[in-house]
Amino acid sequence: MNPLLEEYLVEEHQRDIERELSDRQLQAVNVRVYRPNLSTRILRGFGQWMIERGEGLVKRYEAPAQNRRNSNRRYAH
Repeated sequence: MNPLLEEYLVEEHQRDIERELSDRQLQAVNVRVYRPNLSTRILRGFGQWMIERGEGLVKRYEAPAQNRRNSNRRYAH
């Protein structure tokens, strides 16, 4: 067999191995699971609490249209 051809085949085989390794490394990076840290969890919970509290305040203070005596007032006081 031609020595140049053998050398070429060896180099091509090495490139294939390197490509496969780099592909596996990229796959390993993409597989990471998102785990929020303590501050992220606290802020998310605080945000959800604020939303719930705001929705409760809207239900409490905003008068339904059929229960209003005066159409100029927006809030039930």
